[in-house]
Amino acid sequence: MSKNQQRLLQTVFAAMMAALCMVLDRFGSFHVINLKIGLAFVPVVLVAVLCGPIHAALTWGIADLVGALCFPFGPYHPGFTVVAVAGGLLYGLFLRCEKLTWWRVAIPALFNCLLGLFLNTLWISQLYTTNTYWGFFVGRLATEYAILLPLNLILIPVIYRLGRLLRRRMNA
Repeated sequence: MSKNQQRLLQTVFAAMMAALCMVLDRFGSFHVINLKIGLAFVPVVLVAVLCGPIHAALTWGIADLVGALCFPFGPYHPGFTVVAVAGGLLYGLFLRCEKLTWWRVAIPALFNCLLGLFLNTLWISQLYTTNTYWGFFVGRLATEYAILLPLNLILIPVIYRLGRLLRRRMNA
């Protein structure tokens, strides 16, 4: 397969995963005003493993932007898209590797939870000023670290193995 064909395949795959990410985020997640629990990160992790950080960042950023504009939960804030792009970039930087180690799973999972906790809480408090930042922060703290972080730590190695299998099949 030529380099141009490989790039095209990666771009098409990333676009399909962006669509799946948007569907999982908008229709397959539990969502209330200040917290969201879902598996929208799964397609992004797969893109990170197979295509790298740029594709993963664009996948999550485009999925967030298109999802927010087509199927909004509330008013749009560009900060959420910036956090999504940063999260995809983090996954891509740590998961595009030959051998997965515990720290390659833990660091992006932890930092994405920190980004979600601190920055997304800031954007929520700016959009919905009924509570203070710290009120939303405390409400989201348990969700991020009791539910989303363990989900990341459990599912990332599984998705990584799936991605490595897909890469071998595509190259064969």
